[in-house]
Amino acid sequence: MRDLLCGYAVTTLCGWSVFPLLHRLLARLPDRGYSLCRCFGVILAATIGWLLAAAARRPLTTGIAGLAVLLAAMLSGAVAVAVRRTSGTRRPGDGEGLADFLRSGAKWIVCVEVLFLGGLLLFSWIQWHNPAVDPDSERFMDYALLRGCLRSPGLPIPDPWFAGRDVAYYHFGYAMVAFLVRAAGAEPSHFFITAVALQHALLWAGAFGVGLALTRRAGGGFLAAFFVLGAGNGEWIRQWVRPGGLVTFDWFASSRAIEGSITEFPWFSMLWGDLHPYVMALPIATCALSLSLAEVLPTESLTGAAAGVVEAGSVRVARSVCFALTCGALLATHPWDFPVILGAAAFVTCAPAGRGRVTRTAGTVLSAAASSILYVPFLRGLAGAGHGLGRVTIGSRPGEWVMAYLPFIVLAAVSATLLSRPALRGRRDGETLPARDRLALTLAAMGLLTAIACEVVYVRDLFATTSLYRMNTVFKLYRLAWLLLGVASPSFVIRLLARECGASTGRARPIAARACVAIVLAAALVYPVLGTAAWLRARSAEAGRAGNALAAAAQSPGADAEALFRALYPGDAEAASFVASSDSTGEAVVEETGEPYTWSSRIATFSGVPTVLGWGNHEAVWRQGWQGVLERDADVQAIYHEPAAGRACDLIRRYGVRWIVVGERERRRYGADAGRVAAAGRRAFESQGTAVYDVAGLCGPGAAPAPPAR
Repeated sequence: MRDLLCGYAVTTLCGWSVFPLLHRLLARLPDRGYSLCRCFGVILAATIGWLLAAAARRPLTTGIAGLAVLLAAMLSGAVAVAVRRTSGTRRPGDGEGLADFLRSGAKWIVCVEVLFLGGLLLFSWIQWHNPAVDPDSERFMDYALLRGCLRSPGLPIPDPWFAGRDVAYYHFGYAMVAFLVRAAGAEPSHFFITAVALQHALLWAGAFGVGLALTRRAGGGFLAAFFVLGAGNGEWIRQWVRPGGLVTFDWFASSRAIEGSITEFPWFSMLWGDLHPYVMALPIATCALSLSLAEVLPTESLTGAAAGVVEAGSVRVARSVCFALTCGALLATHPWDFPVILGAAAFVTCAPAGRGRVTRTAGTVLSAAASSILYVPFLRGLAGAGHGLGRVTIGSRPGEWVMAYLPFIVLAAVSATLLSRPALRGRRDGETLPARDRLALTLAAMGLLTAIACEVVYVRDLFATTSLYRMNTVFKLYRLAWLLLGVASPSFVIRLLARECGASTGRARPIAARACVAIVLAAALVYPVLGTAAWLRARSAEAGRAGNALAAAAQSPGADAEALFRALYPGDAEAASFVASSDSTGEAVVEETGEPYTWSSRIATFSGVPTVLGWGNHEAVWRQGWQGVLERDADVQAIYHEPAAGRACDLIRRYGVRWIVVGERERRRYGADAGRVAAAGRRAFESQGTAVYDVAGLCGPGAAPAPPAR
């Protein structure tokens, strides 16, 4: 509970530190940006914190994190004052002040607080049932990168699984979580599930803000939060028609609705519980969408004195800088999302009729183009996402595609049937589509285009020659299509539920509209209800199958993230703790490296101290090639097999190795005599069959840097 409260307090403090600025820049949004202030505040404070750590050339500390929050508040306050002084108004004193909004907009603040805090409690309770960092999922990698960020002496961040080299995987999301860990004064093992829950609570609040902006109704905001994170796809229907039906609900199957691909929507991601870039990027994406909407929403969204404000150039410039900062964070967190969200923002800014389309769109694109400047340390060394585009020859079967996007397909069909005739009649009468509905249609069209793109092209990666050739493409774009369709859907629902829907044709049409909306919402709720129940049963059964009481307790609700590691490998866990507390910057560890999704590279993962090679397939994907990975695998074997001279010493110097671990995993993989070099060093630690040898100085003074990737 302490970590949950600390996470809530830190994100709230970050949000309040920037809200005075957002309130002035986002006057066109009904909530003045309150729904996105936490996400934007964390982005700004984390960026400042890491720049401070880089300047000091030391790891991020609680003191640096606290100073970063203070500087973020001072910077946003100074910009807000400067914008106020330079912005023009029709009459002196016009414009809604912050104190005025705190009174008039209290209902929006309450809605956001209820949604964020309620989501945080709900998602934390769910994650509480899945506490362990284990190698069965990407959590193992996530934890290694988080630990690596916490140990990093500033920027760039060393790769904990590729000693001597910087991280070649998009990692700003891990840096933000590391910032939250330090700002909260927490231990990563206890804060981990809170960090996972925070990502989804931020997404819930951000989606609410976009839905509110498009509908000006709290109901629209809550519907957007539901459709984005709270709804499931239609894969359950195919389960229902099979023998056994929903009695044996398969909670995992919905993430594979399209054969050979991954169809992971936010509620499934929340259950799965990885702290992965594609999870951490979605709150940032909703933040960027809100900032783009603030450029073009009609002035009717302003109330009272604020409606008299003439937006000044300083406001637009400052808002463009905020958009650039957000886009840069998105690019450094998950580059796959950047072009799609930028495209959506560009279409949004050119959607309204009238003058200024070209200027607004150009400004959006230029802001995004400049967004990477602040994040160069997090972008340097990243390999391309693939080797160009390929054409999809065998796409998804129609039934698969419909199940994957069922709530939105049904809603679109109902809207086309019931709303098209009134829309055409209004067009003949000279009526124009309301600006907000036009923006919702724009986002929905971008979501549909994103979904269709997966059926036309795919990104060539290391899976290009396998049956999973478009797995990553569908995976990455599916969740973005879900996001865009989710935030756009409330506008259609509200239209369908409006009294004017089919008023001229009697009661049949509005009744049909309400019935269809109820069916869509009920169908979307099936997975969150039945899937979550099945997931909870699976978690309980897994804990019951544990080999010993300690392992069962480590997988029971409320345990810390490292408890399972300590239960299964107590000697290794103590060794990791020893290395973490004794290691100096720039020194590496040698340990067993083996197959992915095993406990291989466990010392580096739980200490953050770089190992010569972690999970090889991950590094091969990140670095776009196997050669360097295979060479390091051979070098690790040589270190364990060679005597303390010649090649072994050359390798120790090359990778800057100080520690060599000899435990059960090393003996099983490299033989009973593994570690002849280690034995020549000083045995610095030993417990329960695991020994750590200090080989500093064994092979001569100094350690040469690792060779460049080949």
